[in-house]
Amino acid sequence: MCRHLGYLGPPVPLADLVLDRPHALVHQAWAPADMRQGGTINVDGFGVGWYVPGRAEPVRYRRAVPMWTDESFLSIAAGVSSGAVLGAIRSATVGMPGGEDACAPFADGRWLFSHNGVIRGWPSSVESLAARLPVADLLRLAAPTDSVTLWALVRNRLQSGMSAADAVAATVAEVGAAAPDSRLNVMLTDGTELVATTWWHSLSVLCTEDSVVVASEPWDDDPRWQSIDDRQLVVATLRPDGPHVTVRPLRSSMIEVHLPPDHAARSLAADVRAGLTASPKTLPPKWFYDARGSELFERITRLEEYYPTRAEREVLAARAAEIASASDAHTLVELGSGSSEKTRLLLDALRDNDSLRQIVVLDVSETALRDASSALRDEYPSAQVHGVVGDFTEHLSLLPGESPRLVAFLGGTIGNLLPAERAKFLSSVRDVLSPGDSFLLGTDLVKDEQTLVAAYDDASGVTAEFNRNVLHVLNRELNADFDVAAFEHVARWNADEERIEMRLRATRAMRVHLPGVDLEVSFEQGEELLTEVSAKFRRETVAAELTAAGFALREWWTDSEGRFAVSLASAE
Repeated sequence: MCRHLGYLGPPVPLADLVLDRPHALVHQAWAPADMRQGGTINVDGFGVGWYVPGRAEPVRYRRAVPMWTDESFLSIAAGVSSGAVLGAIRSATVGMPGGEDACAPFADGRWLFSHNGVIRGWPSSVESLAARLPVADLLRLAAPTDSVTLWALVRNRLQSGMSAADAVAATVAEVGAAAPDSRLNVMLTDGTELVATTWWHSLSVLCTEDSVVVASEPWDDDPRWQSIDDRQLVVATLRPDGPHVTVRPLRSSMIEVHLPPDHAARSLAADVRAGLTASPKTLPPKWFYDARGSELFERITRLEEYYPTRAEREVLAARAAEIASASDAHTLVELGSGSSEKTRLLLDALRDNDSLRQIVVLDVSETALRDASSALRDEYPSAQVHGVVGDFTEHLSLLPGESPRLVAFLGGTIGNLLPAERAKFLSSVRDVLSPGDSFLLGTDLVKDEQTLVAAYDDASGVTAEFNRNVLHVLNRELNADFDVAAFEHVARWNADEERIEMRLRATRAMRVHLPGVDLEVSFEQGEELLTEVSAKFRRETVAAELTAAGFALREWWTDSEGRFAVSLASAE
């Protein structure tokens, strides 16, 4: 099961860390003290990586021979010192190749990585995870082994901007769910921070006044060695006041952030510049949803006129068990916050189907996502919860999850996309799915104009306030000076396009200043700003669009009044 060791502290000879201790790595190669789940020797190669002041990348020495047989390394180790070291000895898994490229530590830039253990069922058990990696990453794999695959998955998260601790924790939890009974004791360092995990493998920490050692097992009988429990994440750093080590559980809830902190501000600025300088003027509906807008929408869903939420819930309440049985999904992926009651209906059904292992939720709001993930973790403790802060138009390829997956896009949100946007979105969903995965889609249906318009122009005026809220957002975020009261709410049925259009109509001529984007915009009296389109569908339209994207429509359910449809499609 391999052995490894990481060190941060004052520079010391490599030999002091891996050769000269009573139970050093070289001794563990032929007499390990704790080889869980089988295995007695680790003589299929070794490697040591260390950091040198003034050098951007670490130095590595790797050989596919037992450490004690390499006279060159024994000589080098006595004469080379470093304050940051990662060393490893290898016990090759049957069926996997040997050679130096298969020996840890693996490297990229300043990173060094090691893995003790095995991914059960590799490679098929993690094919769906590896399929998300860019082709360039796959071409850079050092050797076709489970450890190198694990490193590629961690490296991909590091490249996306995740911290070392989050990248390791998310990868280990994801692989552990996809390949149960795996041994995932990993170690990652950039020379300043050392991150390690216990996952069905031993790990111990020695913290002194000026150094910290994290190792598969103690190198001597010093009573300061602390054994780390299973399923823990260890993060070690050196601070001015000495070493600092934190140990926390590898939580079943992980958050990946794929959006920069200023994403919302930059997106708003870009949408405002493009939309308010266009003819006719437009704004995307996503800018309705600040805290006040979200509260207003919740009120809308409870209005008598607004049927879609109730109708969709009726379908899911009646059909959730069928959906769970038909999809047999191990992972539910929801493109949304995952906090709604409708999501719980699906999760309960998948749990009752005894297939639910993972819950993946995607949302642009990190705050909303963390709240939703925390709640889901508490309600479904047996499932791994994985949150992805991202945009469903950009980051679908980064969604984790063990197949078979059920990707849910509910609420009729697809109606907010124009036909070309829908085609692109559906194709992107299909591209990330594997055979056996399913897609659950909620679509509002074409019906009489009176019912449709009333749903978007209620008698109490809540939807009108919701519509005008986008102007409050622009005033606050861009220091604009919209006279919000000077715009009236308009909801119109476009029969040719079969969609509801929500607009804001200027009741007087005005000039609006938006200093946040260095823009001035004129409105004529009666000029309209398009703020939302909500397409309504027919079964044949949905089937045609799914087919064009590479799906096969398997099931079609509607509420008792035929107002709203939920369809289940499979990846072809």
